[in-house]
Order: sequence, then C-alpha cells, then structure tokens
Amino acid sequence: MTCIYDVLLNFTDDDKFIDFFEWQEKDSLEHVKKIFLIKVNTKTMEDFLRYKIKVGKDFLLKIEDKTILYKNKKNLKYALLVTDMNKVIGMEFASNGEVIAKSSLLLDEEDDIIMECFNVDEEEIEYEKIKPYSKENFLTREEAFRKNYLMKEIENAYKEKNYDKILYYYEELFEKDDRKILDKYNILITDIENNYSEKYDSLYEIVRMSYSRK
Repeated sequence: MTCIYDVLLNFTDDDKFIDFFEWQEKDSLEHVKKIFLIKVNTKTMEDFLRYKIKVGKDFLLKIEDKTILYKNKKNLKYALLVTDMNKVIGMEFASNGEVIAKSSLLLDEEDDIIMECFNVDEEEIEYEKIKPYSKENFLTREEAFRKNYLMKEIENAYKEKNYDKILYYYEELFEKDDRKILDKYNILITDIENNYSEKYDSLYEIVRMSYSRK
C-alpha cells in the first residue's frame, strides 16, 4: 500500500457514486491529511463501481485507523483510496467489511495520484460481490432529479384523472395508438423508471415550461 497526502473527499452513500463535477455546496467534504492507496486491476475497479462489495476482516485490520483528517486530527476507522490507473475512488467500510460510502476526487488530485502510481505494484483485494447497484446509480444528480420529477408529475396527473396530460406526454414520446389510458400510463411510468434517457430531458423541459407560464 502507498500513502497519499492532502486530498479532498466527498463521501456519499455507496449506492450512488457522484463525480467531482456534481459536488454541491451542501455536501460534507473531508480534507484528508493521510490515507492509504491500493492499485488494482481494471476488473476489480469495475466490480467496486458496479456492485455492493464486502471485504474480509484481515483486510480491515490493515487499514484500521490509518486515515487521518485535518479537522481535529480525527481518524476514519476504515477507509482507503483505490486506483486502476484510469480512475481513483475513495472507499469507506463498515466494521463488517461492507462498503458504506464512496468518493470521487478532484480532477487535478486524481491525475497527481495516478502519476505517483506508475511504479507501484498491483495488489489483490479479497472481496465478495453482494449485489449489483441499480441502473439509477449511473444517472447524474440532475438526471435523477428530472426522472423523479416526471414520475411524480405523471402519477399526479393520473390520480387527478387529467387524462389529456397523460395522452399528451405519451404522444410526445411514442407513436399515437389506440391503447387504453391505463396502458399508456403504465408504459410511461415503466419506461421512465427503467430506461431514462435524453428524450425524457426534453419532456421535463416541456413540463417545466408549462408551469412557468402560469
């Protein structure tokens, strides 16, 4: 393992990895004085990003209390950085070995760390994949907001029996057909839930514009 000094981390729930350009003022940033780093292969990094994972007790002991924060010289119990030379992520673990939080890094700090690791050997981390993260984890914060906004808008329109709205939204996205209104409502909700894409960004803008005129 290699020691890295003076980095800024933004630990968020492990089921939603947030890139540095999505950090917000309200986020709780940690100014880290010292933290260990492990270089892994790309397959391991992909698993860490796509699955909820759990490491063993022996690994936790290696990193226990090794991460020091500037603020009050406080230690993080189980934390480290991981890189595959393409990306660097911060990870924090619970006492049972499960990842409980992740952090991206500022771009310049990530680049500096990768440069430092060219002559560092890869290491293996024993871990188990508990479950894959849902597709929503790969949406940006803005996309996740728009998705939830649209779902609430469509659900409310249906509850209020504003079927003209449902028909309008449906026909903005799909070909006009003779399906029943309930079928069109279900198609809209299911597609937004499972297949959010740029076409829904356009619908979001239409909905927001309709409210701004009032």
